Amino acid sequence: MAVMAGKLSSFILKMLKRNIPYYPGYIALKVCPDFLKYVPKPKLIIAITGTNGKSTICGLLKDCLENLGLNVINNNGFNINTGIAAMFLKQKKVADVAILEIDEKTSGEIFKEIKPDYLLCTNLFRDSMKTNSTIDYVLAKIQNGIPKKTKLILNADDLITSELAKNHNAIYFGIKENFGKKNIEHRFCDLIYCPNCGSKLNYIDSKYYHIGNVLCPKCGLTNPTRDYVAAVDFYKKKLVINGNPFPLKVTSIFNIYNYIAVISILLELGYKSEIICNCLEKVSIVDSRFSEEEIGKTILINHMAKGQNPVACSSVLEYVKNEHGQKCIMLMLDDVTDNRYSSETVSWYYDTDFELLNDENITSIIVGGKRNKDLYVRLLLAGINKKIISLIDDELNMASALKNKNFDKIFILHDLTSYEQSLILKEKIKKELNK
Repeated sequence: MAVMAGKLSSFILKMLKRNIPYYPGYIALKVCPDFLKYVPKPKLIIAITGTNGKSTICGLLKDCLENLGLNVINNNGFNINTGIAAMFLKQKKVADVAILEIDEKTSGEIFKEIKPDYLLCTNLFRDSMKTNSTIDYVLAKIQNGIPKKTKLILNADDLITSELAKNHNAIYFGIKENFGKKNIEHRFCDLIYCPNCGSKLNYIDSKYYHIGNVLCPKCGLTNPTRDYVAAVDFYKKKLVINGNPFPLKVTSIFNIYNYIAVISILLELGYKSEIICNCLEKVSIVDSRFSEEEIGKTILINHMAKGQNPVACSSVLEYVKNEHGQKCIMLMLDDVTDNRYSSETVSWYYDTDFELLNDENITSIIVGGKRNKDLYVRLLLAGINKKIISLIDDELNMASALKNKNFDKIFILHDLTSYEQSLILKEKIKKELNK
């Protein structure tokens, strides 16, 4: 009955031309609350959780496995129980592999009904104050729900994530020490004191925030041994993992970790490095996360920068700062849901490294959205010259503030929920550049 009700709701949505991908799953769970326990499942289930990188890893992994001829299902970012139920409803026959993106807070509940063969945790950072509370809270949510049969694939460079390995079988991936990237000073760190003895930790090598090589001077706590060790060649855009080369299409540090995670899963599944290389040559990060287009002499880049998530947003700002050429930055960081309910939560601005935009090659910053004046204050506190900042109340009108068209690169930095609006803005910018 749940299957019939879910599929009927999907048919009605198509008839009404409404795009609500998780709704059939919502209906199925209303009819049968333990639907996920009984629905037919593939023999191989891979779960991905963590603060940042889940959707990117799922997309890359799905594309790779499909290129290898497997029938793969994925919940496409709808990462709570309704989205996962909707994914299973779409199966015409039982798939070969299910790749589940799972919200870290609800993972324990989902694992009661679905027992993944592998669980990869990307990283754990402070996130939205409204939903995630503290890292310890989120860590406990995941830790308390992991099934005994599940093999963990963890980021060895994240000592917080490594805590999940207690009482579980785990393998680790990471980047070797001193990998050629200049460290920057961040506004906060989620891991300052040793979780064992409380002493202040020494960071031998910091990749970003608390991700890196750590040593406790008192009890000797350090990172676990990496099973898959990566060296990064930024110039040649290449990864070398355990002596084998792999292509790398991005140079932002957070996406480098996403690529290493995908390669680690595929190696763990038994695929040869040559086969993985061929797959990675054919795939790319999903457009909703990153896309690049050349308009005349200007490169237009659309990049997600998660609102309410200071680490994700700051990591994108660091990537923007490191790009060459004269740059214009368009910030549309308002959450669409927040706009609807008039959220006043702007504290995350003060955890985010907007100081990175205080750069001589960034000559224009255009801020759109209802919270633009709050962000304006934050940019001024970051030392940015107010003469280069333009404020636009409606994000979709930000293209009108493009006074100078002679930029080498224009970046649209959009929130998770404002991807559709960013595409509309992108088309308006293209028209403006073509005038």
